[in-house]
Amino acid sequence: MNLVLTGSTSGIGWETLKEMLPLCEVVILPVRNEEKAQKMIGTLSGKEKIRIVSMDLSIMKSVKKAATEILKITDRIDVLINNAGGMFPAKKLTEENLDLTFATNHLGHFLLTKQLLPALIRGKAKIINLSSEAHRISGNPKPDLSLKKSANTVTAYGKVKLYNILFTNELKIRFESDGISAYSLHPGAVKTAFGSETSGLAKAIIRVTQLLFISAKAGAQTTLFLAKTPKEKLRNGSYYDRKKPKVPSSAALNQQLAKELWEYSESVLDDLKI
Repeated sequence: MNLVLTGSTSGIGWETLKEMLPLCEVVILPVRNEEKAQKMIGTLSGKEKIRIVSMDLSIMKSVKKAATEILKITDRIDVLINNAGGMFPAKKLTEENLDLTFATNHLGHFLLTKQLLPALIRGKAKIINLSSEAHRISGNPKPDLSLKKSANTVTAYGKVKLYNILFTNELKIRFESDGISAYSLHPGAVKTAFGSETSGLAKAIIRVTQLLFISAKAGAQTTLFLAKTPKEKLRNGSYYDRKKPKVPSSAALNQQLAKELWEYSESVLDDLKI
């Protein structure tokens, strides 16, 4: 198995990496902090299988460059786990003038997946997108798909988690005939460093509620279930929670909205000349 995993140096991603590594021939880790990644993987048995690629998920130029490097390493990807993400202050922009929450949680993975399509199709890959039950609080995203007008950190996060499900649904529609399957999931309320870069109030709420949260290892279980289970035992395009398909919000099931989000994402990348 050839695996590409984002967000591998903390929380759910780290637990996923440790569990998947013995099952893989090659594990490719796009990471923002190469030094941190090198130190962490140095502790792992099977570290010789790991290839580290520099990538800042919030910067589309960096994502495109990383995808080019990944395709030099392998021409076949069996599993892509789009795990990285975060909650950031509303209206915080990247150097490419994108909303940071939108870029990191949606557009970066959208671009990475599109750029890796030749290898994903060759591997008849599973694409696993981490979403959240927070998608249910998103409201109607259509007036502001870019999130640039959103003044609320929590609802902006809810919208991008909705985007993760919509992206999954559209991947199924567009690429099921190529042998690709796509799944989204809720990992559970996980006790990690999540939310450490957000505003004071949101951070305080997260820290208080984390007293009831599960461990990162427990939070990785649905991801691992989807990665390990044969496709014929899974439901392509479905949203999973606790290793079982779950009906998401009505907005998440809106096929027209999924199509519009895909087309909007492509238009943003076109404007950036990516």
